[in-house]
Amino acid sequence: MSAPNLCGTIEPLAAYPFFSSRDADEARHKVARVFCPHELRQVNTRTPFSSRHNLVRLGETALNYLTYGTDVDINPGYLDSFYLVQMPLEGTAEIRCGQQAVHSTPDTATILNPHEATRMHWRHDNRQLMLWIPKESVERRLAEHLGEPVNEPLTFDVALSQREGMTRSWCRMLGDLADNIDHCGADWLRFRPTVAGLEDCLIRGLLQLHRHNYSARLEQPQDNARPRHLQRAIDYIHAHIEDAITVGDIARAACVSVRALEEGFRKHCDTSPLVYLRDARLDCVRKALTSAHPATDKVAVLAHRYGFAHLGRFSAYYKARFGETPSQTAGRTLRN
Repeated sequence: MSAPNLCGTIEPLAAYPFFSSRDADEARHKVARVFCPHELRQVNTRTPFSSRHNLVRLGETALNYLTYGTDVDINPGYLDSFYLVQMPLEGTAEIRCGQQAVHSTPDTATILNPHEATRMHWRHDNRQLMLWIPKESVERRLAEHLGEPVNEPLTFDVALSQREGMTRSWCRMLGDLADNIDHCGADWLRFRPTVAGLEDCLIRGLLQLHRHNYSARLEQPQDNARPRHLQRAIDYIHAHIEDAITVGDIARAACVSVRALEEGFRKHCDTSPLVYLRDARLDCVRKALTSAHPATDKVAVLAHRYGFAHLGRFSAYYKARFGETPSQTAGRTLRN
């Protein structure tokens, strides 16, 4: 499986420029406004300083594209309040976070831990797609999965493979998000269920697919959720079918941990909470398409309303569930 298709001459998020500058002090000041105060030093005078920073704020998180155009040393120290995924699209960087040192390339992304000191050297051709995630957002989901508060700092392995293992699909998802924004614009970001679902999937994906100091505990089996908890979850899903809910929200409504909720759904419904939610939303789309006035809402609008960001996948899910495409359903209703 290849890395995200965002390399070459393509500049991700080009329609959302935050700044461009040939002055290192100006760039340092602007980047600090998004991330944190840091030292920035140009170490190669043979290539001119030419920084570009594009930025799209989602809900909890923010997607960034950043390059400096020349070799630079970056010393942010402790990030404190956020985790930062750095996914090179081209070029290389040397990353040290705490006691971990990584040669970062288009094969190997990194995630910086906020409680460990960080130093970096970016090469002149290094272009990074970056996901800014608040520390609170990650720790809240970890606590939901554990069913108890997080007492020790969550420490990820800094190296994150873009081409091998379980994290390659996660990197592909992040690349697809940037690609979707570039090709479709940001209008669909106003659909809160869609955005919240994407962010929740990305954050929980890091916790489940990438190694960290809580991984062993997350892999331990949990007691099954009792049926009354499962019914609470199902009732909550149907009551909030158009809202921006996550698996953590469902678990809180059911008064169980995320792991217990997931095992309860597997045991009693032969599915997962999010697949159950997806199927319930597909049922709502089908109900709207087979209503007396199916042309009131276009298929794409209905898909986004119920949290489906990728129309191709939505159509595939719909066809797998109902044996026909959404357009075929709408067309048949119009003819009747």
